[in-house]
Amino acid sequence: MLRLGVIGYGYWGPNVVRNFAGHHDCKIVTVCDKSPAALNRVMTAYPGIGVTTNPDAVLLATDIDAVAIVTPVSYHYELA
Repeated sequence: MLRLGVIGYGYWGPNVVRNFAGHHDCKIVTVCDKSPAALNRVMTAYPGIGVTTNPDAVLLATDIDAVAIVTPVSYHYELA
């Protein structure tokens, strides 16, 4: 089972989360976004997934195997 974190739940994030959440070999552990409204949408749609506004909480987590960075392109380098 691949344990995933997702950073960004704006335009593409909901699609990425939906696709990974529907895969039998994946578990989304945490979704990060700076918007409390976006995180509320995650909690409503996926009650078992953790949420945070701190990207380091996802990037440095020991229970996450891989991270999908789904932010605007201009933020990818900073996060990766």
